[in-house]
Amino acid sequence: MKDCARKSFLLLSTLCLLILTACASPSPTPTSELTPPPTVALTVAPTSAPETTNPVDEPPPAVEYNLGEVIIVQERFPEDSRFRHMPVQLNGIIAVPPGEEGPYPVVLIIHGTHPGCPEDEMGVDRWPCAPEDERPNYRGFAYLVSHLAAQGYVALAINANAENTFGFGEPTPGERLGQIVDRQMAALLAATNGGENGFGVELNGRADLTNLVFFGHSRGGEAVDWLAHRDGLTAPDAADRYGYGPVRGLLLFAPAPIFTLPDGSDVPQAIILPACDGDVIAQEGQHFYEGARQNPAQQEWVTSVWLEQANHNSFNSILPGDFLRFDNRPDCETLLTGETQRDFLADYATDFLTIIFSDDPQAVAAAWARLGLDAQSPAPDTVLGLPARVAVLAPATDRQTLFIPASAAELTTNRVGGAVTADGVTTFFCEAGHYTPTSKPGSEPCRRANVTIPGNPALVVVSWEQPGGALRFALPAEAGDLRDYTTISLRTAVDPLSPLNEAGEPQAFSVQLKDRTGATAVVATRPNEPALIFPPGQAEEDSIFDELFTGRAPLTTIRLPLSAFDGVDLSQIAEIALLFDQTESGSLFMGDVEWIRP
Repeated sequence: MKDCARKSFLLLSTLCLLILTACASPSPTPTSELTPPPTVALTVAPTSAPETTNPVDEPPPAVEYNLGEVIIVQERFPEDSRFRHMPVQLNGIIAVPPGEEGPYPVVLIIHGTHPGCPEDEMGVDRWPCAPEDERPNYRGFAYLVSHLAAQGYVALAINANAENTFGFGEPTPGERLGQIVDRQMAALLAATNGGENGFGVELNGRADLTNLVFFGHSRGGEAVDWLAHRDGLTAPDAADRYGYGPVRGLLLFAPAPIFTLPDGSDVPQAIILPACDGDVIAQEGQHFYEGARQNPAQQEWVTSVWLEQANHNSFNSILPGDFLRFDNRPDCETLLTGETQRDFLADYATDFLTIIFSDDPQAVAAAWARLGLDAQSPAPDTVLGLPARVAVLAPATDRQTLFIPASAAELTTNRVGGAVTADGVTTFFCEAGHYTPTSKPGSEPCRRANVTIPGNPALVVVSWEQPGGALRFALPAEAGDLRDYTTISLRTAVDPLSPLNEAGEPQAFSVQLKDRTGATAVVATRPNEPALIFPPGQAEEDSIFDELFTGRAPLTTIRLPLSAFDGVDLSQIAEIALLFDQTESGSLFMGDVEWIRP
């Protein structure tokens, strides 16, 4: 994932994104090592299990706090520079579960990049500014802080404006934020251990900083990904080195990876992509999923949810509308109300945290199902009552990948060593990244310049001009025992510009299993399978690329239960075939054929 070609692409696409969307501004990436704060001994009692089934009638209020001014160091500036020592207020909002029990897991929320101080005539937000002039971006998550406290978590949203300003010298991405978070966590730990408490709420024995989850919005999503993975903050011994941690999970909503190259996560990670994002307009946050998908060391589950009619800014209650609106996208003519979008995030966060922290198997199973993660259920077209689709990467221990693809070699030999055969279909490999036919001659079938496929993943284009074609994957004998798995899973999307697809109509195909006796069983995809719908949008003429599609074509998951394949011996499967027998013709973006289990 970190090859030179991919780096070049991401840097180029980053430049384009910055030009097009000034609101999606940079995010932290590790360029210098930070010194951990002095370790404070943890004396908290065992963590209380969050009460997710009986929330309080009135959620605890989000309380504003200010721990005072501190000076953080910008190492890139010499000692005599006025930019070396930066004044920062350690402030934010916090909420704590009612009662006197605890300690409770901690959720840290980091907002996105929006000017903290007023901008001058040069468009620079000069730092510092008077407190009454600074925009309190963190307050936009008071609803979420309060909601999470009602569910049994100590939640705080910190002021990260100092990380994002260009009004106090050019920052080293992440350097400021790491110091701010370290200071805030040290203060929270001290208050939890009965020491000085400037948070305005009772914290003695209430917060368990060894059970920590990070949430991040927009560039804050990239920030928490970096914070979690810097110098081993997700490692079991994080608390010994930092005084807090380890981080147990990451929830990113409308994330903007500007300066990082996402390449996986060693903790569970969920990504919410607003379909009508008018800031991170190509939903580049999908890179966090694709980086995990291509990482052979990825051991934890990752999911992205494609939330229809959602925009970028409405996750934060104090922000105005998005930078851009999409007049040429019918699916974005009517947006979710801000309240509806924020309610979705609060409910999603609750289920996400239940999966990570609850010791109740039934509660966890129910949360898996509500978020569309259950390996034994069909992929959903709604999540938590709203139109949405999911992409799901199971933990490495619960999946066997047959086909990603990661290179053109997978069009002849699959991941388990069997042959790949295309009968009556054409296949074309598309490497990861954004490119044009000019920069990569012959890449026209990939549509990278014509159709937005969030994350620009490596994939194969499969096309058929008449029914009856098949893409076959042979399984060697040692790879043909599927009895330990429950489901065949794959990801796909319809090419909206291919004349082989009937405009506005869904696609369909079948999956066939053949065992070593020659017996076969076939299961067709469901009518209107969510991953096979024709993407909403318009085809517009373009003077450079001939045609552009205004909508999006996200690769999302299809799941077929192995129990539905009657008449074959699952202990000795010789072949899996995708049969294109349901429609007269078609063209699909496709990848990620694997078998999985709960």
